[in-house]
Amino acid sequence: MRFVIATVLLIASGISVLLGFAIREPFAESTGHRVEFEVPTAYSYVLIPNSTLTAFDGEISVEASGIDEIFYADGRERDIQDWIGTSNYSRLNLNLKTFEPDVSTVTSGGLDADPAGSDMWRSQLTVKNKLLNVVTMFDDTAVLLASNGLSRAPEKIAVIWDSKPLINWPQVLVIGGFVLLLAALIMNYVAFRHIRKLRGPRRRIPKSPTGPRYRRKIQQNVPVRGRRAIGKSNRRRFMAAPVAVVSLSLLAGCSSPTAELEGPKYESVTVVVTEAQLQRIVADVATTVKDADASRDDKALVKRVAGSALQIRRVQYLLQSKSKKIPKLPAIVANPITVALPMELPAPELGWQPRTLMVVTKSESTTSAPQMLVLQQSSPRENYKLWYLIDLLPDDNFPNVAAQSVGALPVAKDDSFLVTPLKSIPFKYGDTLNKGLESKFATEFNLDSDEFYAELSESQIQQKNEVEKVGSKIKFQHSLGNQNILGLQTVERGGLIALTMNDTSTITPKAQGAAVSVKALDQKLLLGSLGSSTGLKIVYSNMLLFYVPESGSDEKIRLVGASQGLLSVRSIN
Repeated sequence: MRFVIATVLLIASGISVLLGFAIREPFAESTGHRVEFEVPTAYSYVLIPNSTLTAFDGEISVEASGIDEIFYADGRERDIQDWIGTSNYSRLNLNLKTFEPDVSTVTSGGLDADPAGSDMWRSQLTVKNKLLNVVTMFDDTAVLLASNGLSRAPEKIAVIWDSKPLINWPQVLVIGGFVLLLAALIMNYVAFRHIRKLRGPRRRIPKSPTGPRYRRKIQQNVPVRGRRAIGKSNRRRFMAAPVAVVSLSLLAGCSSPTAELEGPKYESVTVVVTEAQLQRIVADVATTVKDADASRDDKALVKRVAGSALQIRRVQYLLQSKSKKIPKLPAIVANPITVALPMELPAPELGWQPRTLMVVTKSESTTSAPQMLVLQQSSPRENYKLWYLIDLLPDDNFPNVAAQSVGALPVAKDDSFLVTPLKSIPFKYGDTLNKGLESKFATEFNLDSDEFYAELSESQIQQKNEVEKVGSKIKFQHSLGNQNILGLQTVERGGLIALTMNDTSTITPKAQGAAVSVKALDQKLLLGSLGSSTGLKIVYSNMLLFYVPESGSDEKIRLVGASQGLLSVRSIN
């Protein structure tokens, strides 16, 4: 009987292995899809929209060929469309009923540009001759294909979906077959061992006679089965095992693999950049500034820096070219990023809106304050630029902000939901610097822990006393440095506002024929002389970060960070 069981197991093993190899190729084909597109036009860009990429489930790859150099980028479909703008491009659509490829063209006649290096892309690469790349998918991802932005885009493109089933049935059948084979070998071994035991001597040994015994009759509630009956029962149980295994294997092989596929689970991104994008942008800004500082190349600086941050560094480069005693400005720290506050993505109906990022980084040096980098992307084809580089004040007065994945709404410079118009802050804060607590605006600011206010107001008093001693007079004026005020909302619905306040000191001699001299080396270098008989006008730029409460709040405006740099020194005509 054991040989019969071993034979059945051996047959089941062969069927399972053969069936596994038989469905291997059809199974692989049923878990993947491939759609090929031929692009007839010679436009510079090809867009694979999100609807095409998500037509099937599974890992998505893009294959392209037909040109010498191929550029690939994936990102939010809205961002790709905004970057393309009015340029001509081809769009690879897929009929969701017939799954037939459909290539359409959009002709608007706009100017083309090189898409490489744009901050709009979540990932990008350039390859030679042939591209095969896995798409980094989010719920809004699309793909842009191009060359250098001026030559034609790839001609032959394929989108490939590689689904990952929960159970690999061919593999299960093959492994199951080998398990059955092992069971058959074990059963054969047991059968041969049993036969060897049965081949021993079987002589009958006569029993001694016994006397008559009394046998008590016991009524059985359960019928007694003999040895033959027990053998039949065991035989049925042994036979059931291989039959069940074979049946399971056959059913497994015949089941539809597509029923076990996982549907796509793509992460949703509601802010203007992903974490990887943000870190890449900050790192590139830091590298660009570092290289420009090393060579004092303000033209290279323009690629990533604008506004007051650009003006201050340009002046520093000029001073360094005049004297070796002028130190470099502090480098930009790229990591670690301790606070990341990207702008929340605007609604589609609003169209393109300038985008803002606020990032706090901390240097390894214990003597350096954490830096606040405020960046803005003004247009789709222009990368983020550093507008403000601000050292945070030592007090722990940084407001509560949303998580990086949530982001924050932008604050317009004419926002009426805050306690004061943002354009008025430099004037009000400056008036408080000039007049102290006697200023009518002093009650609007939290001055108790404002070290910048304490230092600057004291410095103004000292300058006034020194100038009056030499027979001159000084006037301090504070004004808005540039119109590009950048802000994002906080958790308390206030605003974290970055702006520039220019400090202008006008020094004029009282007596005719007297002169005004300068002591600081940087002021002498900019002026080109030791002083002026007609008077001086000295301008400093202050990049300031304020927390401005919402209208109706009992909180006061407080300064969160400040950085200062010399802009100009000139004689009064």
